[in-house]
Amino acid sequence: MIEIVNLDKTFGKKDMPVHAVKNLTVSFKEGVTGLVGENGAGKSTLFRLIAGIEEKNNGKILIDGYANTTKEAKSRLFFLPDEPYAPARYTVKEVANFYHIFYDMNMDKFKELLQKVSLPEERKISTFSKGMRRQLFLLIAFSMTCKNILLDEAFDGLDPLVLDLIGEEIVKLTADEKKTIVLSSHNASSIQKIADSIMILYRGSLSEKEQKNDIGKEFVKYQLITREPIKKEVLEGLGLVVISLKKIGSITTIVFLKTPKIEDIIRRAYSPTLIEQCPLETSEIISLELLFAKKGVLHE
Repeated sequence: MIEIVNLDKTFGKKDMPVHAVKNLTVSFKEGVTGLVGENGAGKSTLFRLIAGIEEKNNGKILIDGYANTTKEAKSRLFFLPDEPYAPARYTVKEVANFYHIFYDMNMDKFKELLQKVSLPEERKISTFSKGMRRQLFLLIAFSMTCKNILLDEAFDGLDPLVLDLIGEEIVKLTADEKKTIVLSSHNASSIQKIADSIMILYRGSLSEKEQKNDIGKEFVKYQLITREPIKKEVLEGLGLVVISLKKIGSITTIVFLKTPKIEDIIRRAYSPTLIEQCPLETSEIISLELLFAKKGVLHE
């Protein structure tokens, strides 16, 4: 379990600080937590703070009850960054042995996982594509005996078949070995498939969806055809919260924050010839959550 209390991290000058992480209090418990946010939202900084690579300005970080900078905490955590290090001249086998020097790693499990993917044990990693490198380091992470694992940009460069395998292994780790896994990725659909909870990071602050099925439940989408153009400011002046508004041809698609009597308000304002509520696509929900955060509707 990873506990964070009143964590604060700033960069830049004292008179013009940039908050990478802002007064954050959160717990990452057993299971899979997906962390999503735009580039620069603070995901990697948060991971580096937890791992003790970055120094915090204020706050407390505990790994299974131990301060994150202590030897006890470090033995209970493995952090896989976006660009992990290994000597380019090393083979797959040598990279695994290299990490085994510094971490408590189950080599039998690593060999077992290696058989599930097409990574030749004696091939040098300098010949690998980005996706192949990512596979290798994920297998190394999955072979760690510690209970807490951080995966930054977990699925970067992976093809769909490998992505499914990696997702299955992550779920298996939490089910069989009771691990706490926190991962970030731009692949929203993959996160939704495997995460027990999802957290949206925006400007160093988090909003948690206690269950992955909660994602998007605060939104409602309508498609409309009206005689006059629909104006966002008019809708918001009537008390509606507009998350997105797009027009293609004669059809306007609007996503609102759920509030009572949306249809009645639209009908009175625009007398639409067509008004239809539509389901939200999985691929658009995370983007909507981020837009929601930008509007300042998400609270810390």
